[in-house]
Amino acid sequence: MTSAVMELKEAIGVNLQRACRKYLRERNVSMSFAGRVNKHMLAQVPSGILGKMAQERNLLKALPLTLQIELSEMVRGPVILNSPLLVKISQTNSLMVRWLCHLAITPEVTLAREACFGNREICKAMRWVDSGEFWYMQDHVVSSVYPDTEGTPAPSEMPLKVKRLESLSEAVLWTKWEHCGVLLAETDGVTLDLNAETFGQLVVNHERVWAFAVKYAKRFLLVSDRLPAFELGAEAFAAQWCDHERHLVFISHFKMESGTEAALVQQEMSNLIHDDPTNPGCDLSAAVFLDSEDLKDLRQIKAEVKRSENLLILLTPGLLYRPWCLLEIVIAVENEVNLLPVVIERPGVTFQFPTQEFYDGLHDGRSISPEAMELIQREGNTPDQLERAIRQVFLQIALPFSPHKSARIRQAELKDILKHCVYS
Repeated sequence: MTSAVMELKEAIGVNLQRACRKYLRERNVSMSFAGRVNKHMLAQVPSGILGKMAQERNLLKALPLTLQIELSEMVRGPVILNSPLLVKISQTNSLMVRWLCHLAITPEVTLAREACFGNREICKAMRWVDSGEFWYMQDHVVSSVYPDTEGTPAPSEMPLKVKRLESLSEAVLWTKWEHCGVLLAETDGVTLDLNAETFGQLVVNHERVWAFAVKYAKRFLLVSDRLPAFELGAEAFAAQWCDHERHLVFISHFKMESGTEAALVQQEMSNLIHDDPTNPGCDLSAAVFLDSEDLKDLRQIKAEVKRSENLLILLTPGLLYRPWCLLEIVIAVENEVNLLPVVIERPGVTFQFPTQEFYDGLHDGRSISPEAMELIQREGNTPDQLERAIRQVFLQIALPFSPHKSARIRQAELKDILKHCVYS
């Protein structure tokens, strides 16, 4: 008897849901609102994913607070820690993820063929896909919200598949944010929603996390002209910024000829950068990188050049004959690092710009030593590639730096060099 009553209730519930869908479709209500209404109707007869979520809520309520907190972290932590941003926050304060999971994250169900959010809606939370299959349409138009077949809503262009553990809408943590597209559920699914307001309240109460968040937010907002792309792609930015601190400038120099000048450039340029809050490098811990330890590990040199925005090349007579300096130039060109040739202007030092004879000598061993060419070729580069990289340097106008002149002149010259720096 009980089983028959339950089946009858479910049948009535299914018919009511169908009528509800038809009503909403005929009146062209917004997708996200329709999703909320349909979810409420389904909740009247809990089953499927809504029934599972109800069981989870009841389980948490039945546990003492300490176990609630630990269980929330164990279940939700592995999902949100797929974000490099949250990994960095966890490294800064190991307890922060626990409190975020317990106080700031809420599991939200989106039913099949419904919208998790709509285009231009005010965003209140960063989301991770915990289960189900979702499609995101960025700045596209949904040609039919509810097709007659009640299949997946048909977009005007192919949407993007959002995989499990991927995150969306990180921008809401740092600025007011409106969704740039529509997130549609192909199947019943669950997202973990990190409430932006609660996130901020927790962060400001932990000094080290707060300091990191301020630096990260500044860098994030520097690319505000590209924020629409960050609805679904902020992981790339976070991975780049959190996994290792970038450098605004890498100083490439021949230590025996310009070691003192390189140290002076690093010190005075770093001061200028950190004293200017509008400079994109002002919050970097190593805005100007100088190889003061005479690195010989190729992997480390390559990594430092790649994570730099600009390669500042101090032009002295022997620079283009040093294998490590040549390698830094080649790596910079391969990785589209901006090139900044700088002429050291001091008595007795004159840099000779390369001639055609020099470029020809790269191919027959007259311009650089066999050891230098061996190093270049060992890294997979040919004499032709080396020549193209060096020529690329001198397509730029060489800027002056006068280490023996007054501090006022040096600062003016360094400010001019900084104007030619780029930050992606």
